[in-house]
Amino acid sequence: MKRRKFLQLSALSSASSLLVNGHQLKAFSETALLNNIPPEVVDGRSLVLVQLSGGNDGLNTIIPLNQYDTYANIRPNLKLKTSGANAAIELDSTLPLEDQVYLHPALTSFKTLYDAGKLNIIHSVGYPLVNKSHFAAKALMFRGGDGTPENVNKSSGWMARFLHAGYDPTEYQDPLGIQLGAKKPSVGFLSEHEHKVDVNLTGQDISGYYNVISSIGNPVPENIADTELGENIDYITNVEKNASIYSQRISEVFDAGSNSSVTYPDTDLSNQLKTVAKMIKGGSKTKIFIVFINGFDTHAGQVASASNSHEGKHTELLTDVGDSIKAFQDDIEALGIDEKVVTATFTEFGRKPRENGNMGTDHGNLGPMFVFGTHVRGGMSGTNMDLTGVTKHYDETKMQHDYRQVFATLIADFLGASSSVIEGTEFTEYDGNKRMDLIQGAQKADGDLSVDSITEEKLGIYPNPVVDNCTVKFTANEMYRGYVVLYDMNGSIAFQVQNDFRPGVNVLPLDLSHLIDGMYILAIKDNYNKTLSSSQLLKN
Repeated sequence: MKRRKFLQLSALSSASSLLVNGHQLKAFSETALLNNIPPEVVDGRSLVLVQLSGGNDGLNTIIPLNQYDTYANIRPNLKLKTSGANAAIELDSTLPLEDQVYLHPALTSFKTLYDAGKLNIIHSVGYPLVNKSHFAAKALMFRGGDGTPENVNKSSGWMARFLHAGYDPTEYQDPLGIQLGAKKPSVGFLSEHEHKVDVNLTGQDISGYYNVISSIGNPVPENIADTELGENIDYITNVEKNASIYSQRISEVFDAGSNSSVTYPDTDLSNQLKTVAKMIKGGSKTKIFIVFINGFDTHAGQVASASNSHEGKHTELLTDVGDSIKAFQDDIEALGIDEKVVTATFTEFGRKPRENGNMGTDHGNLGPMFVFGTHVRGGMSGTNMDLTGVTKHYDETKMQHDYRQVFATLIADFLGASSSVIEGTEFTEYDGNKRMDLIQGAQKADGDLSVDSITEEKLGIYPNPVVDNCTVKFTANEMYRGYVVLYDMNGSIAFQVQNDFRPGVNVLPLDLSHLIDGMYILAIKDNYNKTLSSSQLLKN
C-alpha cells in the first residue's frame, strides 16, 4: 500500500551525517535575561541556509553606485543599465554616497525586504586563501576551513561540530540538520560521532512536496571484514538503520504542519522553502536546514546580450532566489513562526570583476551574503568593494568579512551558542567582539546554549508564567540532597527550599504567592552548591 507522497531519504547515496535533534540544556545568560528571551524561544529557533551553488556573480548582484562608470568599463557587455525599463534598482538613497548600491533588476523582492528592515547585505565575504575549484571550495566552506595549511583538511563539517557541541543527539526525535534539494549530501553535516544518518529530502513534486519514503534497510552483511571497505559497509549499514528511525518523525511533523495562502513561485527552490515552512509550523526542532539552487557557474550566457543584459541565466536564477525567499518570509509571517527563523544565502566563491569573452564571468573570490528575517538588523554590513585597478580578482587582503564570522554570529546571537559551543565548532576566532551586528539587540540570545552546563538532567516549570503556584519537574540521575533556588534579576536569592532528589522524575509543587511580580531564575543545585540545571520563570 502506498503512503501519501512526502519525502525521499537518500541514505545509500550519502557520505555525510545528520543528527538526531538534541535536548538543549542552557546556562544562565545575562544578555538573554536582560532581553527577556525565554529559553523555549531560543530552543525553537532555526537557521535556514540557501546554497547558491556554482559561484554567484556578486558584482552584477550588487553594483556600487558611485563606481558605476568603472563597473561599466570592465563589463561592457554584462553591465546593467541604470535608467529606463528593466534598470538596476537603486536600493537606499539615504546611505552615504560611497555606500549606495544598485540591485540587479531581478531582485525587486530583496528591495521589498530591505525596505521592511528584514534584510542585511554583507559586503566582501570570503576567506584568506580562496580556492577557485567548485569541489574544493565547497568542501572548505562546509568544513569551516580557510585554505591555509592548518585549516585545509578538517575531517568534519562545521555544522556537525556545532550541533554536537551544543546538543545531546539522543534526546529528540527530530534531525538536528536537514538538507533538501541536492542528491549529494552536504559536507557541512559530516560527523566523526557515532550518530550518523543523512536525512536528505529530495525528489520534490508540486502536488505532494516529496516522493514516498524510500525503502531503506537492505539485509545487514554478516562477518564484515576489519578493513577500510568493511568500515564503509558498516557505516552505510548504520546510515540505513538510523534513517528508518527518523522517517516517521519527519512524516509526522510534515503532516502536522501547514502553509498559509501565500503563493510561492513554481520552482524547485520555492518548494524546498515551502516544505521547510510547513515542517517548522508542524513542530520541527531542526536547527539547521539547507536548501539548494544550482546553476550559478555562469561562464557563458550570463546575460542574453549586451543590449538585453537584464535577461539571461543570471536573471532567471536571481529571480528565483529573490521571489522564493520573499514568499518564504511572507509565509512564515502569516503562519506566526517568523520569529523562529533566520535565512541566509551563501555561495562557494564570487566571480571575477572583469567579464570574459563569452558573455559571462569566470571563477573569482569575494562576494556578498544576504541575511533575512524578522529579527535581523536591516541594512548594510561593510562597504562597497573598490573596483579601482581591479584586473582579474579582488584583492583578498581587503576582504571585509570571513564567512565563518557570519555563521559564528548567527549560531551565537540567534541560536544561542555560547563561547564553549563556538569553540567546539572551531569558530573561536570569530567569537566575542568579532561577531557582527546581524541580529536586533533585543533579540540576541548570546550564550543561552552552553556545553558547560550539558548534563542529562531536565527541568520543566508548569505553568510558566506563574500566578501563585507552579510545579517543578526535574529529572535527576542519582539520589542526592539538593536545593531549589529562585534568584531575582539582581542575583539575590528570593526563595530557597531543600529537597531530597531521587533518580528519575521529581515533582515539586511550589507556592510563590508571596513573591512580587517579575522575572526570576529557578536553579536546581546539589549539596555542593553546583547548579545542575536552570530556567527562567515569570511571576505575574
